[in-house]
Amino acid sequence: MIEAGREGSLEARDQRIASGTDDALRNELSALRQEMDSIRASLGNFGAEAYDTVKEKASDAARYAQEEATSVAGVIREHPATAGTLLTVVGGVFFALGYLVGSNSFEQKQAWYRRYYS
Repeated sequence: MIEAGREGSLEARDQRIASGTDDALRNELSALRQEMDSIRASLGNFGAEAYDTVKEKASDAARYAQEEATSVAGVIREHPATAGTLLTVVGGVFFALGYLVGSNSFEQKQAWYRRYYS
């Protein structure tokens, strides 16, 4: 009888421990859910702020580029001969640089080919 009473009290104690553990786990999960909701809200606010900042900066950059393009177009309209000459000179300089780089690269490739395959 004593053992039966002892087993009953052990079972009751195990149930109380399990119930206490379940309550502790539920409380911990509830706290974690609240923390995750708080993090989601913070990230949402951060994303909205970042979007607004990027949108504002992009708008400023587009406005600046448009103003500069308008300014350059005005100068070209006022001095078409100077603009044409300047574009021709710049194009010639870049053509010459491209030609020099390309011919130097071609000579190096020929020397390498002759060294190993002749």
